[in-house]
Amino acid sequence: MKKLVLSLKFALCALVLTACSEDDSAFNEPLAPQVPTDVSRATFPEDDDSPSLSSYSPNQKVAMLLSKVSDAYAVTDTLGRAKITPGQYAEIKAFTDDLVKNCKTQKEAFDACFKWVSTNIKYDYVDNDPYAVFKSGKGVCQGYANLLFIMLHSQGIPSMVCNGILNPVGGHAWNYACCDGKWYAADPTNTGGPWGYRSYSSFSHLLPSSLDILLYRENGCCFDYNEYNLNICNITSNDVEFTVPFSVNGLQVSSLNPTVPISPSIKKLYIGKNIVSLGENLMGQQNNAPNVEYVEVDPANTTFASYLGVVYRKDGNDFQLTYIPAAMQCVELMPMETMYKNTICKHDAVEVLIVAPGTKKIEAWGVEDCPNLKIAYVPADTEIADKAFTDVHPDFQIIRGDYTNIPEIRED
Repeated sequence: MKKLVLSLKFALCALVLTACSEDDSAFNEPLAPQVPTDVSRATFPEDDDSPSLSSYSPNQKVAMLLSKVSDAYAVTDTLGRAKITPGQYAEIKAFTDDLVKNCKTQKEAFDACFKWVSTNIKYDYVDNDPYAVFKSGKGVCQGYANLLFIMLHSQGIPSMVCNGILNPVGGHAWNYACCDGKWYAADPTNTGGPWGYRSYSSFSHLLPSSLDILLYRENGCCFDYNEYNLNICNITSNDVEFTVPFSVNGLQVSSLNPTVPISPSIKKLYIGKNIVSLGENLMGQQNNAPNVEYVEVDPANTTFASYLGVVYRKDGNDFQLTYIPAAMQCVELMPMETMYKNTICKHDAVEVLIVAPGTKKIEAWGVEDCPNLKIAYVPADTEIADKAFTDVHPDFQIIRGDYTNIPEIRED
């Protein structure tokens, strides 16, 4: 027997459309961004007055982050983004063991490894994996940093690879390492350092934008430094509804950009006013939050807003579509003058799309590669270009004007 199943999103859509059917004039009035009145302020994280890193220089940001890392910090449980097999790791470790056999402190061992990499690796555009660099003796800055990281890791010296800018040259990679309880920055490519991590003026030419190692774990979240922000890179909570934390270790969290799949139990996210980035270059939610259906953003947030579970970036009085949750089946958009190419793209879950009154045109490929999209409700006065909807469900249909009857979703 078939059982009627209505998702929360479809229930909300049904309520909105029923209200519109009672007054046809409502169909022609653009919708305004809002937070549903039944959302309690208590669902958003409380402002705990933790300092934001936004007003500090990149080097000061990293120094503040490292100052909050426990003295017992160790990276024995992760190799960051380094690509290396156990056999390759063992070979580098055996070499490094011999290299540092007479060293009495972590700092002495670090200096020996740093000197060897700086002296023996030649700059060349080849494979940057640490073992390849170790065997060939060639690499670019990423290869230098990756190899030094593996050598230090093999000796139990907490370390990480940093990516950022070498001013005024461009993109660069270098290292941070903790020796005998003190953090140092070092640039093995240019034999730079090591510098005490608080000696900003000594390495102000290096502008760190990301670190490849977890910094903290707390309250079901993993935190790293990504795109100049203290970032939540994973959520392991088993909650269905999850409130993104305001801070960790006394520092304000500013980014939600998961780099690995978050807990599959999470269906709804509450984002506070602290979040200013969802990932500028690669928005992790698209690939790493596959079961999230709905997002609420604190109205006090000055960067983002949410409307019926979809997230928009604020730009003055304009709102730019930013993030449609990956598991959202019924998507209702705010009005936009034009739905440009790839406004909605590669969304596997969406089945129903509601285009808001006030939307003037849907351009070619405005909606693309949404294989389960079956129905689009489009206002009668919205211009629809040829190929506006491509690579959608074989039974896809457009319903113009009256969209008061959203079909029920039935499952066996």
